[in-house]
Amino acid sequence: MAEIYKLPYRISLVNGFEVGTMMRIRGVVPKNADRFYINLLCSDDPDSEIVLHFNPRLDESSVVFNTRKCGEWGLEELGFGPAFQRGESFDMLLIAKKEGFKVVIGDTEYHHYRYRISPERAFWFEVGGDVQPELVKIF
Repeated sequence: MAEIYKLPYRISLVNGFEVGTMMRIRGVVPKNADRFYINLLCSDDPDSEIVLHFNPRLDESSVVFNTRKCGEWGLEELGFGPAFQRGESFDMLLIAKKEGFKVVIGDTEYHHYRYRISPERAFWFEVGGDVQPELVKIF
């Protein structure tokens, strides 16, 4: 049975998200979903820098990637087309490679996001918005 996650769901990444780390996220996008987000944060502070902001926007049929550094958002980077469907489940991997994050959705490599902040600085994981996470696993 799937675990129940209270949103926003936030956990500490004790060892950070160093190169070679992989995170698996499974969940369901509700039928009435507009947007959800997955963040890798530098701290638990509300104004934390965000190493990776992964933001599926079903209301715009897009997925936005970004970083918040020194209190400022960078330029938004768009993934290649929509990756999530309302009312359907998803399974994704977030992998810290040498040059950037590799995002795999289902069996497809969806996007490669080059680091703007070193992944080793990510000590918190957060997911929220219109999503029902069922599994979050780091290995």
